[in-house]
Amino acid sequence: MSADPGVVPLPPPARHDVGLGTAYERWAVYQRLEKWLEEREVATALEGPVDGMAGIPGLHLVPAAARGARVTVLVPDAGAAATVRGVYATLGISDRLDVRASAEWPAETFDLVLTYNALPSVPDWRRYLAEAAARARRHLIVSVTHPASYGVFARKALRLLQPAPKPLELFDHPSTRPEILTPELERHGRIVGDEFVDCPWWPDLFVETGETLLTGTLSRLPFGGRFRRGPATEAPAAGEPFLYGPGRFPFLGGDGWADELEPALKRHPNLDGRRLRALAGLLAHHRMRAVLRA
Repeated sequence: MSADPGVVPLPPPARHDVGLGTAYERWAVYQRLEKWLEEREVATALEGPVDGMAGIPGLHLVPAAARGARVTVLVPDAGAAATVRGVYATLGISDRLDVRASAEWPAETFDLVLTYNALPSVPDWRRYLAEAAARARRHLIVSVTHPASYGVFARKALRLLQPAPKPLELFDHPSTRPEILTPELERHGRIVGDEFVDCPWWPDLFVETGETLLTGTLSRLPFGGRFRRGPATEAPAAGEPFLYGPGRFPFLGGDGWADELEPALKRHPNLDGRRLRALAGLLAHHRMRAVLRA
């Protein structure tokens, strides 16, 4: 068997969610998790230590905490931990949070363990998956980039214009391919949920934050610097739309939901949670599986 391609590097942990695309992704993930959590008894849950979210890491299990679960979050540094604490405080659920700045797996086990888009960014993704499963008493949820959306096909076509070497991208990684990931998940239990998630009309970009699909590709060509728009600023301006984090976090009906995010979601069609699975597969940015541990 050939060796897996190299690791996709993660950006530094974000301190804010910026832009409608990130806000929509978080909303879609929360919608799916809330439905799955309704069917499961979860008193304790874990996420981390690696998080492939483009926005703030360590916030995927907010719906579990909102339902009363005790949530443990592993993030890469103290600043990321402070951001997670700030968001939980904003939502009034700090008493259910245990956040740790650590890259090490904890010794304890949990009712549910979630790993979000992490597998391409660790040196040995099969071992990472096994470590996550070993800490899940009942439920393991794994999200990866969906490698067959129309955005992936567009990105691959545009990448043909780039000179070699072409860097590895998330959709190139074997852990995103169903024929490879499914048997690995089945080693750890029975797959009881499999959903396309984050299915808006716009494509997944696979470019640096602040770039569009086109400018992000053109900027990688020889003499392409003129097309470069990113990266996004480290400290976005106050009042920028869809800027969320500690103090303003619109999910679960928080500040920014009724006046900004909810109207935006109504303006942009999506296929999240719909029965049109084939069409959702063309739009989906992520695919989430739920595994019931043996």
